[in-house]
Amino acid sequence: MEKRTPIRMCIACRRREPQKTLFRLQKKDGAVVKYSGVGRSFYICKECIVKEEEKLFKKISKILKVEKNSLEVVLKELRSNVKN
Repeated sequence: MEKRTPIRMCIACRRREPQKTLFRLQKKDGAVVKYSGVGRSFYICKECIVKEEEKLFKKISKILKVEKNSLEVVLKELRSNVKN
C-alpha cells in the first residue's frame, strides 16, 4: 500500500502543495518566527517567499495580525536560504 504525501496550503497564494516543499512558520508574541515545534503554525510556498510584492506583505500581515517589519525580517532570511 502506497504512503500518502501530506498536502498543505500556502496562506499567501492558497496553492496546495506537498508539505515538504513548503516553509513552516508560526506567530509567537506578535512576531513571525520559524516553527519551533510547539503551537499552531502556517505554511508559505517558495514562490511567495521569492516575490517582493507589497501586496503580499499586506495580505500576510493582515491574516496573521502582525507587524509588517517582523514578517519582512523572516521572509528576507528565508529568501537568502532559497536562493543559496
